[in-house]
Amino acid sequence: MPAAARERATLVVEPTDDGFTVIRFLVPDRRQNVLTAQVLADLAAALDRLATGSPPRGLILESGRTGSFFAGADLDRLETLHTLEAAELESLLTAGKRLFARLSQGVPTIAVIDGACLGGGLELALACDLRVATLADHTQLGLPEVKLGLLPGWGGTVRLARLIGPGPAVEFAAAGEPVDGLTAWRMGLVDACVPAAVASENARRLLAIHTAGDRIDRRRRRMAEPFDLDAAERDFLAATATAVMLGRTGGRYPAPPAILETILAGSAESAAAAERRESAAFARLAATPVARNLLRVFRLGERNRRDHGVGRGDEATAPPRSLVAPAVVGAGIMGGGIAASHLRAGFRVGLVDVDPAALARSVPAILDEAAWNRSAKRTDPTAAVALAGRLQTSTSLSALAGADVVIESVLERTDLKQQVLVEIERAIAPDAIIATNTSTNPITKLAEPLADPTRFCGMHFFNPVRRMTLVEVIRGPATTDATVAAVVAHAKRLGKCPVVVRDSPGFLVNRVLMPYLHEAVEMVREGVPPERIDRVSRGFGMPMGPIELYDMIGLDTALYAGLVMDAAFGDRIEASPVIPALVKAKRLGRKSGGGFYDYAGTGPKARVIDTGPGAATVLARYPLPPRETQDRTIADRLFLPMLLEALRVLDEGIVRDGRDIDLAVIHALGFPAFRGGLLAWADSIGAAEIVRRLEPLADLGVRMQPVPRLLELAQSGGRFTD
Repeated sequence: MPAAARERATLVVEPTDDGFTVIRFLVPDRRQNVLTAQVLADLAAALDRLATGSPPRGLILESGRTGSFFAGADLDRLETLHTLEAAELESLLTAGKRLFARLSQGVPTIAVIDGACLGGGLELALACDLRVATLADHTQLGLPEVKLGLLPGWGGTVRLARLIGPGPAVEFAAAGEPVDGLTAWRMGLVDACVPAAVASENARRLLAIHTAGDRIDRRRRRMAEPFDLDAAERDFLAATATAVMLGRTGGRYPAPPAILETILAGSAESAAAAERRESAAFARLAATPVARNLLRVFRLGERNRRDHGVGRGDEATAPPRSLVAPAVVGAGIMGGGIAASHLRAGFRVGLVDVDPAALARSVPAILDEAAWNRSAKRTDPTAAVALAGRLQTSTSLSALAGADVVIESVLERTDLKQQVLVEIERAIAPDAIIATNTSTNPITKLAEPLADPTRFCGMHFFNPVRRMTLVEVIRGPATTDATVAAVVAHAKRLGKCPVVVRDSPGFLVNRVLMPYLHEAVEMVREGVPPERIDRVSRGFGMPMGPIELYDMIGLDTALYAGLVMDAAFGDRIEASPVIPALVKAKRLGRKSGGGFYDYAGTGPKARVIDTGPGAATVLARYPLPPRETQDRTIADRLFLPMLLEALRVLDEGIVRDGRDIDLAVIHALGFPAFRGGLLAWADSIGAAEIVRRLEPLADLGVRMQPVPRLLELAQSGGRFTD
């Protein structure tokens, strides 16, 4: 083989002493194995060569890269799918299906799955006669195509339904969540689950057992035939699955119902007919704007994982400093959540609070949070006990001496935070990093009393910490690149999505959020019912409406944030008189049993009873003249001010890249991913149309007037996401 061909090779073919042949994949220049065009070509060539010689006892497919069987298809190819005609795309899918089908037409085959086995990688494994997964923590099997607005296109829906049954197949493919090796074995997705060290040996043994008789032939016939599912069972599955999907997606995502329809209809026909049905469904989904937007959002996440937080984010730099000895100061709700996040990520973490009672109260909640089992939806008591040994508590700041990063999370009072930060600086090593968890306090102000502000930055976690993935890393004027890069890397080790922002009132998320909240209250003052505003917002795709969000946040918390924004941007985000009046009336939201709405009980899960009559009494004192109230006008008034503020953020250099805005609003505010982010949504409308929609709202003041960047794009026809 020529040298150039060897360099491009993605696999090696090795015969074993006991008569088997191993195909071992190792895709060059990639962090994980992915199914590139070269991989498929190399696999086809390898199968051709094997077909011309004496056949082996069996064929074993495995990875030469630890932690990665195949992490899915090549994203560069996926991004071009929407440019293809349906017939052309279906032809490409058919070619892939034919290649995979060869794995169950000749000699018996088995896949050894160690590491990520996702998307097309799992479809490759499903095409084999047998599968062995490892017990390793890094082994994950899943079909995440639904998260890209697609469905499996290389026979995944066909083989999955025949392997584990149509009902479980719909649930697995429509959810898009991976499972570990043991769960995959219990589902019937794999034939064995063993320690990684003996996986290859067990694969040969399993092949030998299944080739001793006609078990492989019988399995192949069963995989090619229709699945016997009676009409009543099919109708029940369709009805229940549809209801669940509508509850999860609101009907905004076409892929889940397409998966349901494809699997149910395909189960009733031959595998060959079902594969044609799958290809046609894939082609239809690939042409939708939802698929393009979800793929864009996935790309934003991939970019964020590579971004080191400084410069443009794509330059090659030295690896950031690794922080291994974290500590948290402040045992309140946020401090406890941050400590739990560290425990979940495998850290040994220190927690300091000068109040012994607060410290003692926080520990059980931290351990419960850290040991939360997402699959079981409950705390794992065994894990909680194990984690207890990694949480070290103290009432003295001297316990911070060995920490290399300290995250301060005390009350949002500037004077108190400054005092605590100075004491932290005195207690820790000169090269340790100090971060403050704050949503409103300017980093520049907090840094004033510090002797060395170069190692200080903001690290704004969102509540609840376990569920909210975004972290704003706020750099002050003196913060060094090394500090930012180390904190960004540390946030990623916690499983978070860090976005670096320059110090500014409201930072990024709250600055973009406040115009949305402010406009909602103004419309309530104009007589628009709160429930209608919330309904329009949810119809747009938000997880909850702005009035509901006010009550969830707490009106006292919103009051303080509103004052900060009013002081900085009062010409367009002025503090509403309604919020302090409701706070004065002790209507603080869900936590007090009443805010804009009345609730049965208190707390985040309290049920709404009605639009609060007490709130109506307060609102009646601050009326505004009524205006047009079409639903589209309500939506424009909610979301166009967010866009205008985002454009100002870009022009002021608060973020390094507009993609950070889209990522942040999706992860922190629940902006609908199917719209691709705030700027991508604006592109779907067009700058000229946005200017036109703002014209009848111009009398509302600066907050509805086009910014220069918008006018430039409207004139040039440019895109917000360019």
